[in-house]
Amino acid sequence: MRYIVILIWGILHNLNSLGQYTQKKSNEVQNFDNTLREDSLKKKLVTQPTIMVFPMFKEGQNLREVVENDANSRIVMTKVKELFDKRGYSTVDFLSKARNLALNEVLTSENQSDIKTQIISGSGADICVEVEYVFSETANGNELSVTLNAYESSTSMTLSSKVGNSGKFYTQDMGRLINRAIDPISEDFLNVMQQKFNDIVENGRYLSLEFSLAESADFDMTTEIGVEALPLSDVLEEWVATNTKSYHIQGVTSLKTIFDVIRVSRHDIQGRPLTTTRYALDIMRFCNQLSLANKKDRKLKAERLIKGNTILMTLK
Repeated sequence: MRYIVILIWGILHNLNSLGQYTQKKSNEVQNFDNTLREDSLKKKLVTQPTIMVFPMFKEGQNLREVVENDANSRIVMTKVKELFDKRGYSTVDFLSKARNLALNEVLTSENQSDIKTQIISGSGADICVEVEYVFSETANGNELSVTLNAYESSTSMTLSSKVGNSGKFYTQDMGRLINRAIDPISEDFLNVMQQKFNDIVENGRYLSLEFSLAESADFDMTTEIGVEALPLSDVLEEWVATNTKSYHIQGVTSLKTIFDVIRVSRHDIQGRPLTTTRYALDIMRFCNQLSLANKKDRKLKAERLIKGNTILMTLK
C-alpha cells in the first residue's frame, strides 16, 4: 500500500512539474511572439513617412478659395487624412501651412511663386497626397468621385494613384458619400504607397541625371581630366558610382553623358535630408573642382537645372 501511495505521489509530482514546464515554455513562446510583434511594429514605424493631404490646385485659383471657401473640399481632405491617422501615420495639417504661408506673404511682401511648391517644401512631409473630388447632383441621386495621388515630395515621383466612386444615392451627406467612395480603394492605395516608400528607404530615391556641354565649351566627354588623365565621361561615371546606391547609364556621346536612372539615399551621412537640390549642389561642387589634364589651371564650370526628379548639369 505504501508503495502505491509513493507511486501515485511520484506521478502527481511529475505531472505538476510537466505542467509548470509547459506553462514556462508557453510564456517563453508568448514573450518571443510579443518581442517579434514589437520589433515588427518598430520597423514599420521607422519606415512610415510623414503625410500631407491637400486639395487639387487649379490654374489661376486663389489659395484662400481652396482653403476657406470650399467646405466640401475640407470635408474630403479630412476624411482622407483620417485614413492615414488610423494607420498610425504622422500627418501635416495643410490648412495650417497654407494659412501661415498666406500670412507670411502678406507680412513680408515677397513675390508670388508657385504656392503648391512653397507649401510642399515648407511642410517637411515625406509624401504629399493630392485629392481631387467631383460632386454631381442628378434626379437619380447624388454622386461623388474622388481621385487620390500620392507622390514623394522631394522628387514628385508618383507612389500610388486610385479613383473611387460612391455611386448614386439620395443623400446630401458628404461624409457618407466620401466614405462610400474611398473605403473600397483605401487599403490598396495605402499598401502600394507604403510598399514603394519602403523601397525608397531601402534602395534610394529615383532620379535622372544628364551632363551636357555648353556651346562655348572647349572640351568634350573624351577630354582627359585631372592627374589620372581619364576621359571626362569616365570621371563623371566614377563619381556617380561612388555617390549613389545604384545607377544605369543610358549612353555617352562626345557631348553628353546620360544616367536615365540613379538611386540616391534620402539622407546624407550626417542624417540630414538629401534633397534633389542638395544632391545637385554636391555634383556641381565636384564638377567645379575638375581641371583639364593638359591645362591644370583650366577648371570646369557647372550650372544646374532641376525639373522634378531630373537634374540637368551643363559644363562649360
